[in-house]
Amino acid sequence: MTPVVRPRAGALVLALVVSLLSTPSLAQGITLPYGDTCWGTGADADGDGLNDDCELQVAAAFMPSLWIARNERGAGRRPYFAVKSQSFALRTLRIFYMDALYEDQGVLGGLVDAHDGDSEFQVLEVHFSDGRWLLDAAFLSAHLETFCDSSAWYGYAQLEYASVFRGAPRIYMARDKHGTYNTLSSCDRGGCYVDDCSQGKQEALDPGNRLVARNVGSTGAPLINAVTFNGQTERLLDDVEFKGWDNQWYRPNSTPYRGRLVRFGF
Repeated sequence: MTPVVRPRAGALVLALVVSLLSTPSLAQGITLPYGDTCWGTGADADGDGLNDDCELQVAAAFMPSLWIARNERGAGRRPYFAVKSQSFALRTLRIFYMDALYEDQGVLGGLVDAHDGDSEFQVLEVHFSDGRWLLDAAFLSAHLETFCDSSAWYGYAQLEYASVFRGAPRIYMARDKHGTYNTLSSCDRGGCYVDDCSQGKQEALDPGNRLVARNVGSTGAPLINAVTFNGQTERLLDDVEFKGWDNQWYRPNSTPYRGRLVRFGF
């Protein structure tokens, strides 16, 4: 497990510049009941200056739609999220989606690199302008901090969309290993050319629950940490391995979420 490294601001700036140069703005985005009132109004359980209901509505509206490869053997998951204000002046929020997959099936039929739990994630930056929320950029994790790390920031023009432009993105999730990518071709080149996303189906990150009661807050002001499910307890915000509510004795576990949350300011 490698040390946590702070994200380079230049990578995000480059992704945004590429988007601005490669396509007209064509602003569409999403209309929600909250805009400026997302800041400084209503209940605020984690004391971050954001309305709790706004956090949920924005996170649910921009929740990624996953392209899950055919013959995927381990896409079961229990997602959580966090939201923070990046800039009130620019009306910008950052959303962290914890995929919280139950397992990683590895390669070669599970003989290599399989493990309990899979702590892949996505970070979206969105802003409010002229009555709409718009997606600006997304960081998609793909085996972060491993030899085959293919994680990257993508500007809005480098992404595909589940419905409206600059709304919820379509994310390509690699079969069994779950690295996430902006396009099918990026996936098929990712993870040291082992990842594969071909011939899949599309479904929301959290299709049944829509992220209700899944806001973890932050590492400094946790709203959810210990979660018991199927008789197993995960401590999502502690510096402990993520086991996917499984923890089989013969398989290793996944990287903690805490360092990844801290890396992106949560």
